Amino acid sequence: MKKIGVISDIHGSLINLKKVFNDLSNLSVDLVLVLGDLLYHGPRNPFPEEYNPIGVANLINEAPFDFVFVKGNCDAEVDSLVIKYPILQEFAYVYIDGVKILMNHGDKISNVEEFLGKFKGVDLFITGHTHIKQIEETKFGTHLNPGSISLPKDKSKSYAVVVVEEKKFFVEFKEIL
Repeated sequence: MKKIGVISDIHGSLINLKKVFNDLSNLSVDLVLVLGDLLYHGPRNPFPEEYNPIGVANLINEAPFDFVFVKGNCDAEVDSLVIKYPILQEFAYVYIDGVKILMNHGDKISNVEEFLGKFKGVDLFITGHTHIKQIEETKFGTHLNPGSISLPKDKSKSYAVVVVEEKKFFVEFKEIL
């Protein structure tokens, strides 16, 4: 059994990332998938609680987790100067215990089912961007959006934990209080 933390849309909120990392540590996750928008809050968003981009970068760099990142629409090349992991790829593919996971921020995808139809055998497609937690079944696989840990549009600061075992997975949403 593997446990995977799924985070999106941090937007420089150090206090919320600390809470999530504490939870993920207590859950003994094996991997953390980050769906972009790490440091900058974006021109249309308010400043998130305890906005501290360099603090977020330092926390990520010092965290005891293995990470896979994809680039969000608010991430820039300059952000990669303060984070020690590759963060600017648009897509990432992760294969864990027989489950095929495809990651993308989601800002350029207007129809998830149509997009997934271009890929064969993706079990779980994970995006962020909308700041709204969601899980939906499509005829081509499951789509998961963990929501946002800093600027939710559905009033709940959230992330997800995916448990993978024997070629199957289970998703649980977690809220930050």
